[in-house]
Amino acid sequence: MSRSLNVYLFGRKSGVLTESEQGRLSFQYGPDAQAPLSIRMPVRKEEYPHDYAYPFFENLTPEGRPLEIIAGIMRISERNPFSILDKIGGDCAGAIALYEGEITDRVSIPLREINEKEMAVIIDTLPENPLLTGMDNPPRLSLAGAQFKFAVCGGAENHYFCPNEDYPSTVIIKIENKMYKDLLHNELFCMMLGRSFGLNIPSVRLCEAEGRLFLNIARYDREPEPADHAWINKSARIHQEDFCQALGFPSGRKYQGDGGPGLRNCYQAITRYSDRKIPDALSFLQWTAFNYLIGNADAHAKNLSFLHKNGRVTLAPFYDLLSTEVYPAKSSSRRIAMLINGKDQYEKIKRKDFLALYEQLDLNPSQTMKNIAHFFAKTAEIADTLRTQLNSVKLTASPIYDDIIGLIKSRLEAFGNPPY
Repeated sequence: MSRSLNVYLFGRKSGVLTESEQGRLSFQYGPDAQAPLSIRMPVRKEEYPHDYAYPFFENLTPEGRPLEIIAGIMRISERNPFSILDKIGGDCAGAIALYEGEITDRVSIPLREINEKEMAVIIDTLPENPLLTGMDNPPRLSLAGAQFKFAVCGGAENHYFCPNEDYPSTVIIKIENKMYKDLLHNELFCMMLGRSFGLNIPSVRLCEAEGRLFLNIARYDREPEPADHAWINKSARIHQEDFCQALGFPSGRKYQGDGGPGLRNCYQAITRYSDRKIPDALSFLQWTAFNYLIGNADAHAKNLSFLHKNGRVTLAPFYDLLSTEVYPAKSSSRRIAMLINGKDQYEKIKRKDFLALYEQLDLNPSQTMKNIAHFFAKTAEIADTLRTQLNSVKLTASPIYDDIIGLIKSRLEAFGNPPY
């Protein structure tokens, strides 16, 4: 027997997602659809078959261990994205929400504050209850990715609230991972360093709740509206899609080594679809070089997204920036997510490989290299200053900054800067 879910975009019914008896997905826009869900699926009368619907909607669901646990709690198959979204598809990435019935039929849930003690409990139990599934009346919250994290409504003065359909989440919360020492400090440093260079990166800060550390990362797909609560603003959703959705790849193929997108695929998507082609293409090249400098081998296609706003498509801010290479190879793969001139490890990549990459992207290699080198001209100085700043505060102090900076300085030669 087939099943269906109503798909809402910006709170308006956009169409219907259907699962056939054979488990195949299809999507059809409704007569009132005004904007596309994806650059790959423009608004049209004809139904979009499985090859279009599956990659887009499957990429809205969690991955890895969080997905396994959620599926077990919900008593559904982790391999069935329709069932997953039926249970948790109310607060997804971008402006998408899915409901079995009409949105007007849902029950409005009062806004509920999460105090510091509750935040500590959520952090402690998150590995067993991903995405707030352990709470009473948990939110229908779906975050893509395999990392343990959750999302809340962030208010003033470190006040947090449980999101619901009226108040979508505005903040991503990431917690420590015992396998990787100072992981939160690592991401804090890399995100702040990227912002220092002018890369478009959401604001991030390290916080604690009863001694438990967590990263507070602003969602770039939310836009605050005028305050209507003592501690919180209601936020409007901004639609987004990651590059796996935009290019038609399921999340299991987010790595180029698994048959997923490479740098050329992503660059061509930007130059084809972005309404800010030149600045977005340059930002993408800077992001690629920055990941090389910090040793982020996990910079895959799902870490790139398009924003859809006011009828325009632009490259979204960058996120999930951290140095994976400061950890032992036995716990963190050295194989990079997208190849550079056919090479799959940063340590094998030299200046000539970036020049070859730029040629493969139909750019002027020498001029592009000059632009990238100029962008990162004061890398070591900026990184040293940031390290001093963070180490001056007990909460943010960490020895991992030394490891990251050491890696950066060893890589700067590739862009024409002298070795240190």
